[in-house]
Parts: sequence; C-alpha cells; structure tokens
Amino acid sequence: MKAAVLGSGLMGSVIAWDLARSDDVDRVVVADLNPERLARARRMTASRKLTTEVLDVKDTKRIVSFLREFDVVASALPHGAVNLANRAAVEARTKMVDIAFEDEQMGLEAAAKKRGALLIPGCGLAPGLAGILLANGARMLDEAVEGHIFVGGLPQHPKPPLGYRLVFSMVGLLREYLEDARIIRDGKIVKVKPFDTVGKVIFSAPIGKCEAFCTDGLATLLYSMKEMKILDEKTVRWPGHAEKIRFLIEMGLFSKEKVTLDGAAVTPIDVSSELLSRVLSSGPPEDLTVMRVEVIGRKGPARASITYEMVDYYDRKKKITSMGKTTGFTCSIVTRMVGNGEVQGVGVVPPEVALNAKLVQKLHSELQAKGVKITENQNFASVRF
Repeated sequence: MKAAVLGSGLMGSVIAWDLARSDDVDRVVVADLNPERLARARRMTASRKLTTEVLDVKDTKRIVSFLREFDVVASALPHGAVNLANRAAVEARTKMVDIAFEDEQMGLEAAAKKRGALLIPGCGLAPGLAGILLANGARMLDEAVEGHIFVGGLPQHPKPPLGYRLVFSMVGLLREYLEDARIIRDGKIVKVKPFDTVGKVIFSAPIGKCEAFCTDGLATLLYSMKEMKILDEKTVRWPGHAEKIRFLIEMGLFSKEKVTLDGAAVTPIDVSSELLSRVLSSGPPEDLTVMRVEVIGRKGPARASITYEMVDYYDRKKKITSMGKTTGFTCSIVTRMVGNGEVQGVGVVPPEVALNAKLVQKLHSELQAKGVKITENQNFASVRF
C-alpha cells in the first residue's frame, strides 16, 4: 500500500509514523509546506519507508497530480487548508481520510460520487473515534434516544493562569470556545453558547472532578444521527478554566472589531490569540486525554445504555502527546482500512457510517494493541423504558 500524509504537525507526524511502522504499508510520503516540520517527521519516524516532499496545497495542479500517486491519503491540515485539499482529492479521484471536519465537506458528496472519490471527514479522536463508538453503541440497541460525548485533552501538571496546555491548533481551540455549539434537543438541531452550558463531570481516579461544556464537535453526527432526541458533545477541562475563558470573552479580548492604539489599527482576537498561544504552549508537555461516550435507549422493552470510557497518557518514551496518539492512531488505522479495501464506497462518508460493527471491533483491538485502552459497559435495566 502506498500512502500519503498531508501535513506534518502534531497530528500528521504521528499518523505518518504509525503508517510507516505498519506491515501492510510499503511507502509513506509526507507533504507539507514547511521543510522544518518535514525534517522533524523524518527524525521521528526514522524509517526507510518514509520520504517527504515540500508541497503547497494552494498549487492545485501539483497537488492533484501528487494525490493520484497513492492508494490512500490521510490529511492532517489546519483549518484554512482543509477545503483546498478535499477538493483536490475529489478532482484526483483519491481516497482520503481527514482528521478535520468542516460542513463544506458534506457539500462535496455529489462531486465525489461523480468522480469516484472517497472522502471520510472528521476521523480523529473527536470528531472521529467518539462518533464511531456512539454510532456503534446505538446499533447495539433497538432504539437509541440519547447520546453524550465528553472529551478533552488535559495537562497532567496544570499551571496557572488557565490550567491548560495547547494540544492542537490555536485556531481549532478558538473555534471551540467562540462558535455556537450545535446540539440536538427534542429531535431538532439548536445552538447554544459553550460557556452557558458548563457542568461537572467525574472520571475515575486519579482524574476525579472536571468541568465540561458544549462545543460544536458533533460534526458528521449532525448528519448521520439526526434521529436522536438528545445529542451533544462536551469539551472537558480542569475545574475553573471555563470561568476564566468566559471572562476574557466578556472583556472583548476575542472581538474581531478593530480598535486603534497609538495610531495603529489592531484586532483584539489577533493579539489575544498570539498571547494565548505563547502561554498555552509553555510548560511540561505531558498531557492526558479523557473520553466518555454514552448512548441511552431501549433494548426490548427495557431501558438500556452503552458507555465507552478512555483515559490515555503521554508517551514518555516516544515523546508523543496523548492527543496525538488518540487522534493520529485512529486516523492511521482507518486510513489503512481504506487502503486495504476493508472500507469501500464513494462520496463523502462519515467515519461512523464507514465502519461497520466488525471494523469498529478491529479499530478497538488495534488501538488496544497500540496502548490506547477503551472500556465498554452495557447496562440493560429490568424496568420498562
């Protein structure tokens, strides 16, 4: 199997490393605009299977030609480059697995089918693994009514003032905090402000009490699980984080309206983003990732629930973040499933639709073998639903 990876940042480098160490992958080419990031990816992987190429996704003709060389492509590009890569993949008739989700991806369905291309969007941790597990849990019930996802990357050693360390892009973080969250209530999609939904969530020791709030992370589930009566995704943080971010928002520090200081026009969100990026990129890199997926419904006449839970930690030996592992491994495993022909089809296919129950079990087993452990608990009550 010949595989390409677009992007060699925190997530792309892990995807590339995991693909290169897989027996069923013969060749991996990592493409990025930044030569320094590519050099880090080569050092991290240290495999003859892996080569790199400097490539700009804005160069449409070249990227289309590049994508045609591979059996499958994994994309780990930042928001702003996602749409360009996805459109190039459709043009190239490529099979692409993308860790990012943007609603524009769903609009590529007709073009992808016409060209014979396959795009699986939002296939990392969340969106991605969380949605795959939620849909799998729903399939195990006769009727799934309610679904909840709790997920977050946390520093193992939280430092003031925010008790958080950046584990993915600053752009992605601000999207989570500033954009309205789409959730499902009473079978309808509604929008809520993230920091109006802050509540408590408790994980087993040593994690303990955290806080969680709705963010716009349901992604493809808004399209594939529309029959649910209640559905939401909540981002998990250490207690106190949400109140501090809410304060910054209410102070206008994330406003996009320009203000004039000493004759220069500046945008508060640009300044705040730069300063936050510096603060949130400092401190020890050791992180952990928590995830809980709950599906509630009916099995026969009785109330039933399926719960998946995961707590994962930083890889000290390989120096890979937990967020990088849980996101990157999910993407690389599904990428191999596509490249091997286990996942087939054309068009834009959500990951929770692409993987049937057998493939979900295989994903679960492979993650377990890579050190990412997920527990499953089935609760079938005796009371009628």
